[in-house]
Amino acid sequence: MFLNIKLYFKYILINLPFSFVNNSAQKAKNVNILVNNNSFFYLCTHLKLSSVFYSTHLSDIFAYELPNNNFSNISNKSFKNNKFLTKNQSTVTVYNFHSLHSQDRFFVFVNNNVFLNKSKILSHNSFIDSITELFPAANWLEREAAELHGISFAGKKDLRNLMLQYGDTSVPFQKSFPTIGLKEIYYDPVKDTLIQNPVTIQL
Repeated sequence: MFLNIKLYFKYILINLPFSFVNNSAQKAKNVNILVNNNSFFYLCTHLKLSSVFYSTHLSDIFAYELPNNNFSNISNKSFKNNKFLTKNQSTVTVYNFHSLHSQDRFFVFVNNNVFLNKSKILSHNSFIDSITELFPAANWLEREAAELHGISFAGKKDLRNLMLQYGDTSVPFQKSFPTIGLKEIYYDPVKDTLIQNPVTIQL
C-alpha cells in the first residue's frame, strides 16, 4: 500500500507548528521537516512507536550555525519565510532517522532557541528534549553535540565530555570560537600532570 509520508506527517502534527523544508537536490525517499522543541519529542515518539515507521533508527545528529544570524542571504524560501526562525536563532540541530524497512530518510531540523508555546507567544529556550530513552544511540551523539556546539538537552542524565577535559565549556565548533583556541595544554614530566595555560603566540 502506497503511503504519502508528507500527508502522514501533516496528520500526526496537526495543530502543532512545523514546516517542510524543500530541497530539489534530494530524492523522493528523503523527507525534511522543520519543527520546534515543543513538538520534537512528540514526533520522535511517533517515529519510534508507530507501525508506519517500522524499524526506524537514529543514524546521526549534527548541528550548524546560520551565518551572521541574518536570513537575507538564504536562497531557500522555506527557511527565509519560516515563522519559527528569527534573527535570534543561530544554531539548527538536525536529526537523521533511517527506516530499514522502507529505506526512507527523515531529516528533522530542530529550532532550539525560539518556540511557540500554548498561548501562541514566542519565547526563548536553549534546551532540546533528549531522546536517549527512545533511541539509545542518541546518548553518544547528544554528548558530542552538547560538547562541541554548546547545545543543552533537557532530561539528559549522561553529561560527560567525550573529547574535551571535564569542566571545559569552550564550545570549539561555534563560529565565535577563535581559530587559535583559548587554552594550550602540555604535559609536565616533572609534576607528571597536564598543564593548561592561556594561549601564547610565539613569534
